[in-house]
Amino acid sequence: MSNQSLGIRVLEELSQAVESGLLPDSVQDNAQKLLDRLRQPVRLALMGMPESGKSTLLNLLVGSDVMTDGVQLPTLQLTYGETTQTICTLPDGSRKTLPTTNGAEIAALSPVFVEMQMPLPALAKISVLEVVAPNDVNAIHRASQWASKRSDVALWCTQSFTEDEQRIWSTMPDLIKDHAFCMVTRADALASQGLLDATLGAVSNAARDEFNQILPIATLDALAARQPDGSVNKDKMRESGGLALISAVLKQVELGRQSAVDMADVLLHQHRDILAQDPAVETPEPVAPTLSSSPDASQPASGSATTSDSPLPDGITRLRTLAAKRLQEEEQEGLKPATREAYKHVIQYIEDQAKDLSAALQDLGESAPSEVIAQSVENIQWLCDYLNENGDDTDASLLRARDTAFDAADLVQLMQMEKRDSAALEAVSLILQIKRELQADLAA
Repeated sequence: MSNQSLGIRVLEELSQAVESGLLPDSVQDNAQKLLDRLRQPVRLALMGMPESGKSTLLNLLVGSDVMTDGVQLPTLQLTYGETTQTICTLPDGSRKTLPTTNGAEIAALSPVFVEMQMPLPALAKISVLEVVAPNDVNAIHRASQWASKRSDVALWCTQSFTEDEQRIWSTMPDLIKDHAFCMVTRADALASQGLLDATLGAVSNAARDEFNQILPIATLDALAARQPDGSVNKDKMRESGGLALISAVLKQVELGRQSAVDMADVLLHQHRDILAQDPAVETPEPVAPTLSSSPDASQPASGSATTSDSPLPDGITRLRTLAAKRLQEEEQEGLKPATREAYKHVIQYIEDQAKDLSAALQDLGESAPSEVIAQSVENIQWLCDYLNENGDDTDASLLRARDTAFDAADLVQLMQMEKRDSAALEAVSLILQIKRELQADLAA
């Protein structure tokens, strides 16, 4: 079963389960959050200091020249809509809707917040929030904190990641940091001045532990890679860093959606006896397909991710790659034979353990969540030990996999101590993410 068909099936079943009213109150709330995550696009925020290249990056991400030079707008939310329109929030709190996205007409109203709705294909997967604030550290800090609560993925745009930027970013929630990219914009200009390598090195030293990845991008070159007929010059897009950015964002979209699918699938299995009381609810078979199915690597990333202000954590890695070029070189090398065999063994181990757990859940009753977490702790510790002792130590992919496993071990230990209702689902999701990352490396 492909990820796409599994997601459709889980979405339908979860929707029926929520509407049935049969789930316990504590589970109902969690199920509703998961349902919201699966129904809505992932929320992407563009942050940074003024004039850091956010608007140009927005145009690249959505594939259209939404923002034009010379027009100053406040914080902007770009979402999907069948009809093009702009909803402006005015200083007195009232709203005015315009049947256009013309920047000059919008600016003439002096709005304090703008929501544009457009029928762009990219907006079916992501919504984009461009955060605009005065050139004042405190104002930018407040605006960034506000945006972090309304975002699932963040792009911090910069050219040097100054001390002021470091102070602002250091206070951001860890959850958004796990899904954040530091974008070194205008890389073409830096390269022409012979400053790109030095800038990347300085930014890496200051930010390498604060972001998922650090990516240089020549945004104007990436925009120029789009042809008038709608096609894209892939070589130019790759050279500009645009391809690395788009791939990274799509991976976050897919990881977020698949995490929600995994957790929803486990939730449905845990409560299938209760849900069976309603003939309108289709309950899954005793063994969850999610736990043993392999992702279809040929399918493009699709779907959506979190929408709640406190989404469940699906990020357990902070990739140490500091530039897109270095990442591409590592990927081109491919996996060493010893690492490939180790990955295959780990994937088989996860699938076997998942089958055993799925079968045991039927008899565990109220003790199921604690048993799930206990087994997850044991499984992830085994993964840490096995990956640390096997594979080729010169393989960059293996080093990242080890970091992933150790990060997961820390998280699942914390979940076990916190004893939250949702912890069992989160623990299973962590293991499944490790499995998917290894499968992706094998398929590369």
